[in-house]
Amino acid sequence: MAKGTLSKVMKYELSYLDGCGDFQNMQKELWALQRQTREILNRTIQIAYHWDYTDREKFKKTGQHLDVKSETGYKRLDGYIYDELKEDVKNFASVNVNATIQKAWSKYKSSKTDVLRGDMSLPSYKSDQPLVLHGQSMKLSEGEDGVVMQATLFSNTYKKEQEYSNVRFAVRLHDTTQRTIMKNILSGDYGLGQSQIVYKRPKWFLYLTYNFSPKQHEADPDKILGVDLGETIAIYASSIGEYGGLRIEGGEVRAFAKQLEARKRALQKQATYCGEGRVGHGTKTRVADVYKAEDKIANFRNTVNHRYSKKLIDYAIQHQYGTIQMEDLTGVKKDTGFPKFLQHWTYYDLQQKIEAKAKEHGIRIIKVNPAFTSQRCSKCGNIDSGNRPSQAVFCCTKCGFKANADFNASQNISIPGIDKIIKESYGANME
Repeated sequence: MAKGTLSKVMKYELSYLDGCGDFQNMQKELWALQRQTREILNRTIQIAYHWDYTDREKFKKTGQHLDVKSETGYKRLDGYIYDELKEDVKNFASVNVNATIQKAWSKYKSSKTDVLRGDMSLPSYKSDQPLVLHGQSMKLSEGEDGVVMQATLFSNTYKKEQEYSNVRFAVRLHDTTQRTIMKNILSGDYGLGQSQIVYKRPKWFLYLTYNFSPKQHEADPDKILGVDLGETIAIYASSIGEYGGLRIEGGEVRAFAKQLEARKRALQKQATYCGEGRVGHGTKTRVADVYKAEDKIANFRNTVNHRYSKKLIDYAIQHQYGTIQMEDLTGVKKDTGFPKFLQHWTYYDLQQKIEAKAKEHGIRIIKVNPAFTSQRCSKCGNIDSGNRPSQAVFCCTKCGFKANADFNASQNISIPGIDKIIKESYGANME
C-alpha cells in the first residue's frame, strides 16, 4: 500500500453462484476451511512463542540468540512456519495460508512482550474464524449476475482432485454507500486489500478492504475545533472565543441501551426456566436470545458512533477547521473518574472513528490531557471544583461566567496546548 493511502472495510452480503458443487457442498468446504484457518492461526502463535521462549533460554545460558537461517534454513520465521504447516493444509490456497499466518504473527508480535513477561496468556482463536483472503486471491467484475467476486480458496492440486474451479459469489449491493464504494473499486479508483469471508448463520458475507488516497480540503491547521464528549450531550464542539458550535444530544443512545439492557436481563431470567425445546442443548442454546440482545446493543453503538463522527467531520470541513483537539480517553475504562455511562457507550470507539474520518480529509487530530478542562473557566482561567454547581451548568466562582458545562469544556479543549497551560500556570496535578 502506497504511503499516505488509507484502508477501510465495507461489509457485503454474498450469494453463492458456482465453483465447488451445489450450495450444501460449498458450505461444507468453507466450514472445513474455517477449521483449518483456526488451526493455522493457533499453531502460528504456538510456534512463534516456542521459538521466542527457546531463544530467551539460550540467551540466558550462552549470551547468544538463535539464528533463524542457520536453525531453519529460512531468512524469516514466518517462512519456517509456512513450511511446518503446509502439509496439513494441502487443500488451502497458499496465498491465503500466508495471509492467515501473517494475521496471527502480527497478533503475536503485538503481545509478545506481555506474554513473555507473564502479564498475559498466549493469544488463541476460537471456532468459526473468518476466511482470510489475500488481495490477489479475489477478483471483482460486473456481469449478468451483477457484481461477481471470484475467489481463489483452494489449492490447484485440490481443485484438480475435486474438479473445482475458483468459487464465484454474487455480491449484493443494498445501499448507496455500498454501490459507490464498489463502483470506485471496479473503476480502479480504489485498490483491494486483504479481506475476509465471514459466516453469520445462515449467510456468508465479504468484509472487503479497500484502499484509497485521502481527500484534502482547504483549511487552516491553526484553526482548532475543541471536542468534548459527555453523557447528556454526546458531542459538544466549539472554538475558543466563538459562540455556539456543534451540539449532538446523547439521549437516543441512553434510551436504546436502557431498553435493550432491560430486555437482556429479562431473557437471562427466562433462560433459568426455559421450555423443554431449549433444555438439553447446552448453555449456548439456552442463552442464545441474550447474545442476540447484546449484539443489537453493540450494533447500535457502532451505528451511532459512525453517524456522530461523520456529523462532526462534516462540521469541521464546512467551517474549515484544520485541527481537531480532543481529550485523550485511551484509559477510559480504567479511570474511575469517568462516568459509567461514558464507559458503557465506548467513547474510545467514537474517538477512533473520529480519527479515521479526520484522516480521510487531512484533518489533524491532537489529544490533550482532560484533567481540569471541565473545572477551568474558559473566560478567565480560574480552576475550581465549585465552578460546576451541577452536571450541566458551569458558573465561574471568580468572574461569574455562566454557560453549558460541556460548551465551556470544549472551549478549553480548543485552546492550543491547554494541558500544558493548566499544568504550568496553576501547578495542577496532571497525573
